[in-house]
Amino acid sequence: MANDAAQLNAKELRAKVKKCMNALTNDPIAWGEEKNKLVQDSIDASLYVEHLHGSKDLIEALADQVDFDQGGGTYLFTGNRGTGKTTELMRLAERLKEDLDCEVFYVNIQDYLNLTMPVEITDFLISVLGGFSEKIKERYHADPGEIGFFDRVGTFLQSNVTIEGFTVPAMGAQLKATLQQDPGFKKKLQEGMRGHVAQLVSDAHKFVSQAVDLVRSNTAPDKKIVLIVDSLEQLRGVGDIKDVAEVFKSAETLFSGHADKLRFPPLHLICTVPPYLSALAGNLAALYSGGRIFTLPSVHIYEKRPTDGKEPVQSATGLALMRDVIGKRIPEWNDFFREEQLFRLAANSGGDLRDFIRMVRLCISQALYETSPLPDEVLDDAESALRNDMPLARDDKEWLKKIQKSHERELDGLEKLPIFARLMESKYILNYRNGDDWYDVHPLLRSSIAKGG
Repeated sequence: MANDAAQLNAKELRAKVKKCMNALTNDPIAWGEEKNKLVQDSIDASLYVEHLHGSKDLIEALADQVDFDQGGGTYLFTGNRGTGKTTELMRLAERLKEDLDCEVFYVNIQDYLNLTMPVEITDFLISVLGGFSEKIKERYHADPGEIGFFDRVGTFLQSNVTIEGFTVPAMGAQLKATLQQDPGFKKKLQEGMRGHVAQLVSDAHKFVSQAVDLVRSNTAPDKKIVLIVDSLEQLRGVGDIKDVAEVFKSAETLFSGHADKLRFPPLHLICTVPPYLSALAGNLAALYSGGRIFTLPSVHIYEKRPTDGKEPVQSATGLALMRDVIGKRIPEWNDFFREEQLFRLAANSGGDLRDFIRMVRLCISQALYETSPLPDEVLDDAESALRNDMPLARDDKEWLKKIQKSHERELDGLEKLPIFARLMESKYILNYRNGDDWYDVHPLLRSSIAKGG
C-alpha cells in the first residue's frame, strides 16, 4: 500500500510539474477575443501584472502621442530583449482600439526579414509594407489598389532590376519567402535596388495612401490607422565582430540616415528598434514623432540609481511584482519555492522577465528529484546555466567594471560603439529608468567581474 501511495504521489507531482512548466511560457500577453488577437500565440490578459515597469506608464504616453498627432507619425519603441515589449505593444493596441477608436495592424518583422544580416531601406520597406499588405487582405479580403505590395515589387523588379545569379520571383509570395530565407538573394536585392530607392519610396507612399483609403472605406472616413512593427530589436549579426558591426551600422543608417523615408502620412507607424540604437545614432529621437524614443526599461527591482561605486539597493515593491508574474501563472509556486528563493531569482535576473521565467522553469524541472521546497543548490544550478551563456572576455570585464561603478555607458570613443551595442544586445548591460536613465551589469556577472583577469 505504501508503495502504491508513493507511486500515486510521484504521478501527481509529475502532473503538477508538467502543468507549471507549460504555464511558464515566454508568449506575450494579448487582449481581446481569441479570434481577434493580433498575436495568436499569446496568453490571456488576466495574467498581466500592472505597474511592472514603474508608475509612469510608457504605453499611456505613446497612446497619447498617437492620439495627439493628426497627420500620422513614426514612433520608435525599444528595450532589452526579455523586458516584455510585445506584451506592452499588445496593451497599446488595445488602448488605441478600444479607447481611442484606431484601427490597428500588427506585423512581426521576423516573418518577413532576415534579422542576422545588414538591413537597407529597400528590403526594410519591402518587408514592412509587404507585411502590412498581407494583414489588410486578411482582415478585409481585398488588396489596396487591387494588388498586394509584394506583387507590386515583384513586377517592378522583373521590369527594372537585374539580380545576377537569381531569377526574380514572379509571384509576391515567392518574393516574400526568398527575401526572408535566402541571404544571397537579399544581398543581391540590396545591391540591385540601390539605384531605385526614390522610386521605391514613391511607390511605398502611393501604396500607403491606397491602404488607408481601403481601411477607411471599411470602417470610418476619419479612422486613424496604426501599424505596429515588432521584433526589429532583434536585429543583430552573427559570426565575427566585423559581421556584427556591419549589422549594427546598418541599423544606424536605416533609422538615422533614412528617417525621412520612414514617414508615411496619414499612417501612424510604431517600430521596435534595438536598444543600442540610441548610443549609435546621436540625436535620433529628434527625428521621430514625440521627440523621444519610447524605452521600456528592465523591471525596477532596484530602488533608484545608486551613487558611484555603490551597488543598487533592491526594491521590495519590484521584487513583489516579479513574484506576482509567477503567481498569476502558477498559483502553487510555493509548493516549490520559499518566497525568499523566488525573490532571489527575481533579483538575479536583473529585472529581465525572460531570464526570470527561464530560471524558475529550470528549478521546477528538478522538483521530481528534490525535496520541497527546493534546496538552494537547485537555484545555484539555474543561475549557473544563465551565467554560462554570458562568457566574458578580459576587455569586456574592464568595461563592465567601469559601468558597474559609474552606472553610465562609459564610452571612451566612437570606435567602441559596436562593442557597447553587442553588450547591450546580449544583456550584459541592463537599462533602468527610475529617476533618470542609468545602467548596471547583469547581476549574475558581478562575481566574475570582481575577479578580474
